[in-house]
Order: sequence, then structure tokens, then C-alpha cells
Amino acid sequence: MKKLFYILLPVIITTLRVEAQNPSWVVPDDQKGKICLVRFTSDMAKQGEVIYLKNCQSCHGLPTKKNFASIQPSPGDLSENKVGTQKDGELFYRITTGKAPMPEFRNILTEDERWSVISFLRSFHKGYVQPDPEKMAASIGKRIKLSMTYDTVKRRILVKAVELTSDGPVPAKGAEIVVFVKRYFGNMQLTDPKPTSENGYAGFEWPQDLPGDKSGNVIVGARVNDPTGNMQEAIVSDTLAIGVPTNKPALTDTRAMWSTRDKAPVWMILIYTLAVIVVWYFIIYILLSVVDMRKIKQV
Repeated sequence: MKKLFYILLPVIITTLRVEAQNPSWVVPDDQKGKICLVRFTSDMAKQGEVIYLKNCQSCHGLPTKKNFASIQPSPGDLSENKVGTQKDGELFYRITTGKAPMPEFRNILTEDERWSVISFLRSFHKGYVQPDPEKMAASIGKRIKLSMTYDTVKRRILVKAVELTSDGPVPAKGAEIVVFVKRYFGNMQLTDPKPTSENGYAGFEWPQDLPGDKSGNVIVGARVNDPTGNMQEAIVSDTLAIGVPTNKPALTDTRAMWSTRDKAPVWMILIYTLAVIVVWYFIIYILLSVVDMRKIKQV
């Protein structure tokens, strides 16, 4: 019995480890009914494909190809039925919030981009019928519109949120606003989220050492942060001259592993070239050896 226990111990440990890494991913009930406010189109699916290939393919692979990454928990093929039977709101929630090892995409992709990815995935789900946006728009929460201004003297960004109602726009009180700056690999949040006042305003200060481009320009964005789904996510962005002028080359202009082929590091080019030479040396050596062996047999 003791011997059997030690034999099964590695299996038990592995099972517990997988269970710990892959607990059930429960989507809140108030998020499941979230839908896209526009019809999915072929153009939208094509845009979603571009976004998917850039952000999702490395782990999930190509839909229907089952070439997803061998990691735990398994990312799976997103064309499978277990994905196709999920509601749009469930897919949107999972893409937005993420769960290790899947990253959170709320600060990487806009709401429209996330819906475009879902539109692309739905093209692989047979029998899928999109919920009617017009019939359900009235029951999916508040619609918010944002605008943004800034004061260079007080170094303060002012975001205004208004709720679009049937009676016209009114100040959106208590809407949680997040301000971020766009960076090469995604969005960098500037400060903690802040709720809007009774007049629909939220103010944010930016750091004095915020790096910008050569002219000090920074692309600043603001969005509604509402995980409850009671407000439709809104986003606004603008190029503001609030950064410290920084004369640094772009990431793709330098020799680095993430750069283009022409800007690959010299050591990587040398190693690759050497590897190709060695491989071809052995191929030619083997071919010549085979030829010599045939000559010896003929003799």
C-alpha cells in the first residue's frame, strides 16, 4: 500500500497543480447578457482577424487548426463547441478581464477591437445567431460619451462624462474613469481610477517626468471602467503636449530581437549564418560520403 502511494504521488501532485492553475472561470450573471451594439459584418470579422493574429494566435493558434500552445491550463482551440456555446457577454468578459496565464486586454484593446475579435471567432461557430442590437440596446445599461480637456498650468487632465438618454445628454455621476497613455506594447495607466462628480467631471494630474516624443507629444486616452456592465464602455483619446521631449529612436529603428529582419542584432545574424553553414556542411559531407561508398562498392 505504501509503495502504491509513492507511485501515485507524482500523479496526485500534478493533478492538484493543474486544478490550482485552472479553477472554474465563472462569469458574473450580469455580464453574460452584454452584447455588441452593432451588427457583426465581414469587414468587422476581417479587422478582428488582424487583431487576433497579433494578440491571440501565439497561445490559441489558428481556429480549427488545433495548433494552440502546450501550456497549462490549455488555451484550447477557439473554434471548438465549448467556446461557440458561450454567450457573447461571456467571451467579452473573459477577453476583457483575463485570467492567468491569459492577460487582461482591457488596457490593450478597445471595446470595438474586442468585439471585432469576437466577430472573427463567431465566423467559426456554426449555428451562431447574433442577438439583435436594436431590440436589446434599451436593456443593456447606460450609454456614456466622454470628452477631454487639459490645463498645462495646473498640469491637470479634465474628463467629462455624459449619459445619453432618451431626453438628451445628462451628466454621468459616479462613472469610474481611467486615464492612460499609449505605449508601443499597449496602454499604460497614469493614475488610479476616479469617479465623476455630480457634474460628470473627473480630474487627473500627470507626472512631470512623463516622456513624450521629440516635441513632447503624448497620446492620452480616457475610458469608462465599469466591470459590472451597468455602463457601456466609452473611450476618448487625444494627442497632448504634456510630456518631456525625448529624442529616442523607435523600438523598430534599433537592432533588437523584437525589431524587423533588417535591424536584427549582429550576434543573432552571425549565429544564424554559422548554423546554416554548419547544417549545409554536414549535408554535403553526408552526400559525398554516400557517393564514395557507391564508388567503393563498384570497385
